[in-house]
Amino acid sequence: MKRKIGLNSLKRIKNRQGLSLVEVMVTVLLFLLVAGALYLSASAGQNSWQVNSAQIGLQSELRKAMEWMKYDLIQAGPSSILDVPATGAAYTTITFQIPSTVSGGNIVWDSDRITFCLGGTDGTQLLRRKGADIKVIAQNVQTLQFTRQVAASDILEVALTGQTADIKGTPLSYQLSFQVKLRN
Repeated sequence: MKRKIGLNSLKRIKNRQGLSLVEVMVTVLLFLLVAGALYLSASAGQNSWQVNSAQIGLQSELRKAMEWMKYDLIQAGPSSILDVPATGAAYTTITFQIPSTVSGGNIVWDSDRITFCLGGTDGTQLLRRKGADIKVIAQNVQTLQFTRQVAASDILEVALTGQTADIKGTPLSYQLSFQVKLRN
């Protein structure tokens, strides 16, 4: 059975046109522009994520160091600090004692001294030494300073600077400073 093609059908087939080369190229160009913009946006978001992740890690290390030092130093007394005199000068290490007990109204100081200093790998680890025990408190610490003023010898000022790099090698740094009132 043959199908008859009517005159209207023939006119419709003749009026159909394909896409020209120019139309195809414009469509491809628009697609590439949209895809490029999406790629740049995703790339910028990923870079921002990596930088923020490295910065948060560094801040976390310095805050951890601060909490360790505060915990120990708050127990020390101005007279128990051996190597940071109240002169206003900055020192890179501190050695002190903490009380072990109170006997007859007098403080009995622990025989093991505690020291905070930089050392370890590349000299960027904050170390806590107590007797023979050495513990790494924080990583990526570049500078550590302890200061006591003449007018307020029971206040210890501590300044830390940390530095690390993001995944692309861009250096990131963070500074943290705090004060501890020596109570004993």
